[in-house]
Amino acid sequence: MKLGEALALRADLQKRMHQLQALLQENASVQEGDQPAVNPRVLLEEYREIVDQHELLVRRIERTNLGTRLTRGDEALTLADAVVRRERLAREADMLRDVARRAIPKQSRWTRSEIKQVPAVDVADVLSEADRLSKAHRELDTRMQQRNWEAELVE
Repeated sequence: MKLGEALALRADLQKRMHQLQALLQENASVQEGDQPAVNPRVLLEEYREIVDQHELLVRRIERTNLGTRLTRGDEALTLADAVVRRERLAREADMLRDVARRAIPKQSRWTRSEIKQVPAVDVADVLSEADRLSKAHRELDTRMQQRNWEAELVE
């Protein structure tokens, strides 16, 4: 199985776990004398089976990520390291966009005597840096996606 297939399967298992959790919560109690729409014990049994499958699959994915290299020029990362870097790039780009958004002065002064708010950062520079990080994120993500469909899932 390719790593990309395993990642898709992991997403399906996570979705099913959420569905089963919701069903369990909905059928956890009923009015006295009524029966639940679905037997909670059956749901719990299925949930535990899915969780077991998910755990084993995630372990295999993590082992694959640790052993699979992603190279570009002189730079070589494991997929595990690339995941961390991708998250960092996204987080930092989002933070910079938030800073730029908050630095843009609001037209909320009603009189000239009210204190004027001015940006403490160069909004254009901050947005430019956020765009640079977003581009790096997209490029890294594209390389990772390609590698996911090349790499075989380890046991």
